[in-house]
Amino acid sequence: MKASKQALVRVGLAALLATSALIPAHAVADTISPKLRIATFRCDATPPRGETLVWLVEHKTPKDPQLLKGVVLEDGGKRYVLCALDWCLLCNESEWSFRETIARAAGTEPTCVAIHCIHQHVAPYADEGAHRLLDAAPGSPSHLTAKFLDGLRARLAKSVQQAVKRLEPFDRVGCGEAKVDRVASERRLKGPDGKIITRGSEGAKNPKLAEMPEGDIDPMLKTITFARGKKVLARLHYYATHPQTVSCDGTTSADFVGWAREAMERKERVFQVYFTGCSGNVTVGKYNDTNPTGRAALKARLQAGMTAAIAATQLAPAERLVWRTDAVALPIRTDAAFVDPSRGWVADPKAAQGLRVYKGAMRLASVERAKRPFELSSLQVGNIHIVHLPGEPMLEFQKFAQRSKPNDFVAVAGYGDCGSAYICTDAAFAEGGYEPTATNLAPGAEQMVKASIRRLLGEAPNK
Repeated sequence: MKASKQALVRVGLAALLATSALIPAHAVADTISPKLRIATFRCDATPPRGETLVWLVEHKTPKDPQLLKGVVLEDGGKRYVLCALDWCLLCNESEWSFRETIARAAGTEPTCVAIHCIHQHVAPYADEGAHRLLDAAPGSPSHLTAKFLDGLRARLAKSVQQAVKRLEPFDRVGCGEAKVDRVASERRLKGPDGKIITRGSEGAKNPKLAEMPEGDIDPMLKTITFARGKKVLARLHYYATHPQTVSCDGTTSADFVGWAREAMERKERVFQVYFTGCSGNVTVGKYNDTNPTGRAALKARLQAGMTAAIAATQLAPAERLVWRTDAVALPIRTDAAFVDPSRGWVADPKAAQGLRVYKGAMRLASVERAKRPFELSSLQVGNIHIVHLPGEPMLEFQKFAQRSKPNDFVAVAGYGDCGSAYICTDAAFAEGGYEPTATNLAPGAEQMVKASIRRLLGEAPNK
């Protein structure tokens, strides 16, 4: 009996092998689910006329679309999402709600989603906890409407769901970098007396500020490419500067960084996403006088950097994705000296409207979430690392990340959850200047963020 069973098994195997020999090799490969897959998505995030933009400006004129663009990456069924939004800020529960929306649509967890604002200043902000505080106050200042935000999240979910249906294999990843000429410049300059001189994004309108040195910047634009064989599927660009040539004039625009991004997409016919790096103390102020010719020149020089970084890109096999997360309870100020004036401004209908919003309700919304940590994350593909940071980090954090992995390729995106506002070095608090006055954090955040960066790069245990 046993012998006859063995004979049947041998006959069955022979038949299977004979049948499989008739199946084309490509058909066999097509039946195997690829381990690594990618899809892209875009969603128009331009608010309608009449909605409120940053600094409480009413939206009157849409100049060009403001987009939310991203990629869904999959490794063995596990999905991760990286995306960038042409807005000024997403804070606290608004940032969380966008991540949650994307996660549900992508079939993953919110901790596997990184969403970053690009930080244009002809754009909206959203902090729905602050919105509720304003609504409960007399003479509430305006803010984005719930109707618009809920509608945008619904459209975003649909965009991501459709992207998941289009997931396709990728097997190559590449990186390249190039110097960008005459775009970024330092904002925190020091005068002869050692005191901080602030050169804002429109600094070139002042000849004395335009003549000052470019200062401390990261001149390199970094590009990461996903491909299948030689077919490029998507590119991600990273560069550190405030992306602001005009501010609060009632228009909406992706500004010069968005123009460069979309120009590259049209030129290459390849999906492109742009992320702003650690730019809390970096602007285009030395080179921007706000005139149209100068703005076009900034766009052209940034696009030239993208083109050169793409030309320098070398593709290599992509084997697996490593996603790391780190929850950090940053030291949000909750002391009476910080909180009491904010409560007073919110409650006072005669106070300046901007003061009621930015140093009032938005500060208090961050105080309310003080016990909920900020969720940092990173993606590693081979020797390529992408670090996702919250708030408006100073340039020093980007340089620290790069020094931590000197033999690897490290790109950094800032402007995640902006409930922290600026993330300053401890030295900046001692030096003074604008940034330490516009943060919701106490001194001591620097070492916490740097320790988190090391964990996200796999350089230290994640405790």
